[in-house]
Amino acid sequence: MTRLLELLVAIAIVFVLAVLFAIALPSHRHIERSVEVSSPVRQVFDVIDGFRTYPSWNALRAYDPKVQLNFEGPASGPGAKVDWTSSDARIGNGSLAVAADPPPQQDKQVTWSLLNNWQGENKTFTIDIDPAANGKTAKITMGYDVDYGWDLVARYSGMYLEGDPATQIMYQLTSLQNMIATFPNVDYKDQAIAPQDETPKPILYVSTTAKRTLDDVSDATDKAMALLQASIKKDKLNVTGPRITITTNWGDENYDFDIALPVDHNDAPVSDPVKAGQSYGGKALTTSFTGSPAQLPLMRLMLKAYAYTHGYIFDESSEGNGRFYDELTSAPGTPEDAQSFNVYLPIQSQ
Repeated sequence: MTRLLELLVAIAIVFVLAVLFAIALPSHRHIERSVEVSSPVRQVFDVIDGFRTYPSWNALRAYDPKVQLNFEGPASGPGAKVDWTSSDARIGNGSLAVAADPPPQQDKQVTWSLLNNWQGENKTFTIDIDPAANGKTAKITMGYDVDYGWDLVARYSGMYLEGDPATQIMYQLTSLQNMIATFPNVDYKDQAIAPQDETPKPILYVSTTAKRTLDDVSDATDKAMALLQASIKKDKLNVTGPRITITTNWGDENYDFDIALPVDHNDAPVSDPVKAGQSYGGKALTTSFTGSPAQLPLMRLMLKAYAYTHGYIFDESSEGNGRFYDELTSAPGTPEDAQSFNVYLPIQSQ
């Protein structure tokens, strides 16, 4: 009986000590990890301000390659959300949402609200972007915060944040770092870019090629335009819009492209090299600028980078109806360095 009493007293003492130790543990925990990237901060911000690129860099698929992701809400900003469903107990079911409180800080910080099977409440990931003084690199820091309140058992779980939370943070940061490194390293933050719907139009076009110089491209364009205008005059057609240049291949030495003119109808027979067709119809990323045609390749790279960071899918084969194209919108005779263009990248709807 004495030994049983001693055992019960010992158990009571251990229990009291465990409770006292749990009370002494912090009710809030924080961990963070960082990586460095050489990409523009706007690209990083646009990736983390939504979840359309998340399938390419999340840690969930490292645990369960068959995890199901479902997007809700807007594509970016507060309310953007991704839910996941998994039969793997290590990740279970859960969701991430761009928080409204605190709201995203442009090019600086985004907070995600987390619901999952980890212990605790008010779980968040906060991602900070800190550009270096030289402007060439930026540090991305992802922090995890959780409140345990008076859940003493949960407070013990806070001792193990170096486990799954830290592992997932580091996996995601490394994957994010690797993904962004594949994007065109161009800063589009000062360029207005937006998706819009384009209506297909009948066109006549000529396929051509030129050396990658402004003079050679201009000469090839003028020759193609002469052929188009002769065909239009012969068939008594009306031009209904600006000249369109459709990029097939911007190679190391040569530029392959089509020159097109929209017309009121294109059902009359045409003679090679003039062909009849339709302009692109559907959703496209669009931007505009005024300057030299030499800026067009840069505009195309900006559209491409924007598509990547926002999770838009586009045809990278340079074939068919999904090619880059641009419209010359300035008046005839405008100096070359003051011409105006609309530039388009056809995309698939999100």
